[in-house]
Amino acid sequence: MQDETVMRILRDKFRLQFFRPGQLEAIQAALAGEWVLLIQPTGWGKSLVYQMIAVIKGLTVVFTPLRALMRDQVKEAAQYGLRSQTLNSDQEESEHLKILEEAKQGKLDLLFIAPERIENNIWKKHFPELPIKALVIDEAHCISTWGHDFRPHYRKIVELVRLLPPQTPVVAVTATATKRVEHDIESQLGAKAKVIRGSLVRPNFWLDVIPVSSEAEKLAWVAYWVNKLEGTGIVYCATRPMTETVATYLGDLGIKTSYYHANLSADERLELENGLKENAFKVVVATNALGMGINKPDIRFIIHTEFPDSTLAYYQEIGRAGRDQKPARLVLLYNPEDRRIQESFINGSKPSPDSYHQVFSLLHKSALKEREIMLQTGFSQTAVRNIIADLREQGLVGKDPQGYYRAIAQGTPSFDAQNELRQHKLADLEAMIEYIQTKTCRMVFMCNYLGDPSVEPCGRCDNCCSDALPSLSADLVQRAREHVLHPKLHLKAKLGKALVYEDGRALDYYKDTKVGEAIHASKYQTRQPFPAWLVQDSAQAVRKYWAGVRFTGVVAVPSTKSGNLVEDFARRLAQSLDVPFLDVLCKVKATRPQKELTNRTQKRENLKDAFQSRPGIQGNLLVVDDVMDSGVTLEEVGKVLKQAGAAQLFAFVLAKTRHSDDV
Repeated sequence: MQDETVMRILRDKFRLQFFRPGQLEAIQAALAGEWVLLIQPTGWGKSLVYQMIAVIKGLTVVFTPLRALMRDQVKEAAQYGLRSQTLNSDQEESEHLKILEEAKQGKLDLLFIAPERIENNIWKKHFPELPIKALVIDEAHCISTWGHDFRPHYRKIVELVRLLPPQTPVVAVTATATKRVEHDIESQLGAKAKVIRGSLVRPNFWLDVIPVSSEAEKLAWVAYWVNKLEGTGIVYCATRPMTETVATYLGDLGIKTSYYHANLSADERLELENGLKENAFKVVVATNALGMGINKPDIRFIIHTEFPDSTLAYYQEIGRAGRDQKPARLVLLYNPEDRRIQESFINGSKPSPDSYHQVFSLLHKSALKEREIMLQTGFSQTAVRNIIADLREQGLVGKDPQGYYRAIAQGTPSFDAQNELRQHKLADLEAMIEYIQTKTCRMVFMCNYLGDPSVEPCGRCDNCCSDALPSLSADLVQRAREHVLHPKLHLKAKLGKALVYEDGRALDYYKDTKVGEAIHASKYQTRQPFPAWLVQDSAQAVRKYWAGVRFTGVVAVPSTKSGNLVEDFARRLAQSLDVPFLDVLCKVKATRPQKELTNRTQKRENLKDAFQSRPGIQGNLLVVDDVMDSGVTLEEVGKVLKQAGAAQLFAFVLAKTRHSDDV
C-alpha cells in the first residue's frame, strides 16, 4: 500500500499528522505479509500499529495478558470507529459464543484475547473458522523463557501462530528484550522477523537509588517522597503483605492511598485501576500485578520498596511513569537483605530435578488435578504449574478436558533448559544489583544492558548529579518505627463474603528478636511458661490497637506440640486485660505440625475438621497463639468460632515469621 494512502488514514481516521519513528515501517512490513518484532519503549504507540493494520486488512487478533489493557484498548478503538471485543475468563460461555460468531461474520476489526483462553474448548472449535488477517502478540517477552515474565500460556500462542496461513502477518511487541530474548522470540515463532528497535532512553526520567537498613527506614522514605512529589504515583512492593503495610502507614499519615495485588477480586482491581486513572488516590501501593495494563500517561513517580529480580523487570515497571513525556521521578530503596526475597521467588519458580521426577512419577501412577499434585508433593502452586508446563512442552504430560494431568509418554524429563534458566535468572539478579551499586549514569547502564549502546549520560540521575541525600525528619522516622513495632497479621480468610478477622497483630517477628528468643527458650529449652514481660507487653499492644473494642473473652488456639504454653499465656493475658478466658475451643483430631508442611493447600487439608467450638458464643473475641507462619491455623480456628456465633474476631500472636511476609 502506498505511503500516501496510509498517511490519509492516519489523518482522517486517527486524527494524527505524523507517525513516530518506526511506526510506518512496522505497518508497511506487516501489510506486506512480513513478521515483525517491535522492541520499543513504553508509550511509543504500539496500539496505533495494530489499529492501523486492522483498519486496512480486517480482523486482527491481539493476545494480551491483562484485562485492564483489553478494556482500555476497546474504549480507544471505539473512538476511531473500530469494532472490537475481548475474550477472557470473566465472561460466560454464551458471551464467548456470541463474540466468536461476530468475528466469524466479519463484524469485528479487533479481537483481544487472554492467552489462557487458547485452551478453552469453545476457542479451539471456532478458531479455524475465524477470518484472521493479522495476529499481534503483546508483551511478547512472555514467550521467551529468558524474558523477565515468562508465561507458559504464551507458548500456546506459538502453536497457534504456526497454524496460520504463511501470508498472515504476525506482529510481536515488547518494551523489554535483550538480544538473547529477541533471538529466543524469533526461535519460538519459527520464523525470521523484521526487528525494529527503538531507543530505550527516557529523557524525562530522574533515577535515584537510596540505601536503607530497616523496614522503618523504608516507610519513612516512602512517606518523604510521596509528600514531596507532585501528582499521582505508584509504590511497588515485592510482596502482598508489604503493599498493605505501606498503604496502611500512608493512610495513617492522611495520604489518600490503597493497595493492589493479585489476591483482590477482579471487581476490586478494576475499581482501583479506575481510581488511579481518575486521580482518586495520591498513590497506589502495588505488587507487579498492577502495571502493563494501566493506561495513565501522567504517573509522576514510582517508588520501589524492594528491587525487582532483573533490570528488564525494573525498566518495565518504571516505564509506566511519564508517558506524557513530562518529568517523572523513579526511586529505588535498597536493602541488601531484600535479595533473599527474589532468591526465594527464583527457587520457587524454577524447581529442582527431584521435583520434576516426583511429579512425573505421580502422573504415571494416576491422573491428578493441580490441587491433588500440590497436596501430594507439598510444592507451591507456582512450582507445580511450571513443572507441568515444562513436562507438557517436552511431550511427557497431557491434560484432559476435565483438567486432569497424566503422563502420556515414557522417558526422562530434560533439565538442561531449566538449569540454564535458573543460572540465567540468578545472573539477571546480579545485574540488577550491579545497577543499584553502579557509580556510572544509571540510564546508560540500563540501556546498555537492554541492548541499546548508543546512549549518553543522562545528567539527571543521582550518579550524574552527585547531590547529597535529603535528611529525614526525626518525627517521620519515629512514626515509621512505631508503625512497624508490632507487625500486622495478614489474615485474608473469609466466611461467605466477610473477612473472618477484623484485625491481627504480632508482638514482634520470631527470628533475631528478643521476643523470638524468649518463645524459643520456653518451647524447646526450659519448658517453662512464657515470661511475665511478654504478657505485659502483649497487654499494652492489645490496648494500643483495639482500645475501642469491648472483648467478651480471650480464646487460645489449641496447640499441636507446645503443651499448655499457649493456653497458660492466654489465661494470663486475659487476666491482665481484665477479660474472661473462654475455654470454648478444642482439637478433635490429631494433626501434623504445620511447619512440616510446605504449601497452604497441605496446611488447610491438615487442619480440616480439626477444631470444634462450643456453640452459642457471643461478642468480640481475642484469639491468641504463640507463633504465626502461614496464618492457616488462625484462619481455620477463626472460621470455627464465627460459625459458633462469635461477632468480631481479633488475632494476637507473640511472634510472626518473616517468611509469612514473602507472599
